[in-house]
Amino acid sequence: MSITLRQMRAFSVVARTASFTIAARQLNLTQSAVSMLVQQLEDTMGLKLFDRTRNAITLTEAGRQLLPLARRMLDDLRQIEEGASDLRTLRSGMLRVVAPQLMACTWVAGVLGRFEQAHPTVGLRLVDATADDIVGTVRRGDAELGIGPERPTGDDVTRSFLMNVPMRLVCAASHPLAERQTVSWHELRDERWVVYSGDFSRYVEQRLHEHDTSLSMQTATEVSYLTTALALVGTGMGVATVPDYARGFAGNFGIRFIALRAPALNREFFVYQRRGLALSPAAEAFAQMLRRAGTRRGAAAQAA
Repeated sequence: MSITLRQMRAFSVVARTASFTIAARQLNLTQSAVSMLVQQLEDTMGLKLFDRTRNAITLTEAGRQLLPLARRMLDDLRQIEEGASDLRTLRSGMLRVVAPQLMACTWVAGVLGRFEQAHPTVGLRLVDATADDIVGTVRRGDAELGIGPERPTGDDVTRSFLMNVPMRLVCAASHPLAERQTVSWHELRDERWVVYSGDFSRYVEQRLHEHDTSLSMQTATEVSYLTTALALVGTGMGVATVPDYARGFAGNFGIRFIALRAPALNREFFVYQRRGLALSPAAEAFAQMLRRAGTRRGAAAQAA
């Protein structure tokens, strides 16, 4: 027979109260049950813990020496129980998220702000990366959740749909198209493009060819980050197609956002996580908040 927590609790309370009767009331047990638990503990350890007389119950020398250890173990257990409760109720924990750089400082930042207001004692680690690095960051365990456009996942990472994001043409404020509300891809045949992701460029080319095999993008410059692409577009080095959530930076870079047509492009965004691994309570709560926000954003984009 192994030592149980019920036995250790009974031993500790009887030692504190010096009474099986009082201990039984505090433990919500019968007196005989408390006596049995203490007897089982003594039998298991091969030590007598209490001297029992008609008028008193006192600790033996072995009982006095073992009592601090028992109380320390019960206190550690209490701390574990409290810690687990804090994690479940989001009074503690750590949220680790990775998102594309510009998405991280725009749309994701807004959702994180609402999450922090709801759960101010949960810590946060936000990794801002390129869209091509999202899956790898989740795979390495550097983030529990990833947010980003469609990318190959392999067998160890899974994804779930989050939202559709409209793609817009971005040009310099001085560009001849800058005052237009919409522009067709045929009107962009002679434009030079600033490209910020090889995977995204291949996606756009594929969609264009599906619509019209004569459509393509003539690359002028290739960079790693979307913010750099926006800055170069602002200098007049070319145009780019970017997610609509980046329009908050139009004033910073002197650029204009224009709706694309023939074809209009929407990019699917997903939530990524390690396959087969349970999310922490903080990550699960944030994922639910993300999906609600994604649903609202998708509905707003369709209305626009």
